[in-house]
Amino acid sequence: MGTKRLRRKVRHGLEWTAAALDDLGRWLTRKTDPELPPLRLRFVGMGDFRDVGDELKTLLIRFGLRPSDRVLDIGCGVGRVAIPLTYFLDERGRYDGFDVVRRFVAWCQRHITPKHANFRFHHADVQSSEYREKGLAATEFRFPFDDASFDFAFATSLFTHLVFAETRRYLGESARVLAPGGRLIATFFLLNDHSREVLPRLDWHYRFPNEKGPVCFANAANPAAGVAIDEAALVQLVRDAGFARYEIHYGKWAGRADGATFQDVVVCWR
Repeated sequence: MGTKRLRRKVRHGLEWTAAALDDLGRWLTRKTDPELPPLRLRFVGMGDFRDVGDELKTLLIRFGLRPSDRVLDIGCGVGRVAIPLTYFLDERGRYDGFDVVRRFVAWCQRHITPKHANFRFHHADVQSSEYREKGLAATEFRFPFDDASFDFAFATSLFTHLVFAETRRYLGESARVLAPGGRLIATFFLLNDHSREVLPRLDWHYRFPNEKGPVCFANAANPAAGVAIDEAALVQLVRDAGFARYEIHYGKWAGRADGATFQDVVVCWR
């Protein structure tokens, strides 16, 4: 095992241990929320778990999500958006989510699906330099769903962990599984004149100093840790995937106080 990979394992182990101890303290003091996953499963992403999930649900509704939609959550994690959506989708709606982290999917299958039969979760056997060492290359992954089987798809903080070729593949698969008129809501760190100008002044997590073609990495040794993509290059990928049109709503990450959410939001219509 390489030194850098070992360091990542140690870091993840320390984060898990600290969260597990916090879980124990909350359980002993009866401060746990039975609807939410334990803290040891919430180490991916920033901000309060419930608040961020509610904010993202509101964002999806703003961009056209309906209670009756067939919904695909690409990179569902441990249910951060699925949980608030259980209060929004009605009996006509359907939710499918998939993720590369097996324990995230297992928690959702045990705690969400038994209460909400129209919510299903799937493990994707796909490799990631940040989240999973083994598995199929993301550039070869086919979403496990039929063509035109969803009305609405979303990917929050997913493309910010994919390299350029992986982004091309996932956009193509998103277009394939969406029905005509369906839409994809996806978040990115977009590189354009504004963001490139402010990068040196941002927190080190968002400076993306390692450039490789149309993408920049927060950590060259671990590309999936954080990825920013050139806006023009992304627009071309969206067109190549077969989307009929798109909109960009810039986020707050690069200093825009009036951003739609933290990351940049791209809305794509099939």
